Amino acid sequence: MTTSARKGPTTLDLSREGSWVAHAALVRSGREATEAGEARPIECRLLEKLEDDDPFKAAELSALRDALVVYLGDAPLRDRAPGREALRAVTAAIDPADPTSTSTAP
Repeated sequence: MTTSARKGPTTLDLSREGSWVAHAALVRSGREATEAGEARPIECRLLEKLEDDDPFKAAELSALRDALVVYLGDAPLRDRAPGREALRAVTAAIDPADPTSTSTAP
């Protein structure tokens, strides 16, 4: 079970597929920021943490959640279920009291 980021940095317990979707969301977010002329190294830092299973701070989890939400808006069908799983895990890590973080809806 993921602990709350409110108590300090926390790791995420994502499936392999969920990790891949989170990775894709961060890559797309970083690419879109670059194309818009924005310098946003946060995506690179989050990718490294995701790949190394390093703990995330609350602000980093919020940025990952935002990237997932945007990505899932038009994600390929194969990415939708694991993407929602990853989004629930990130949301639970940010705020375990959030009722949407434990939703089992597909």
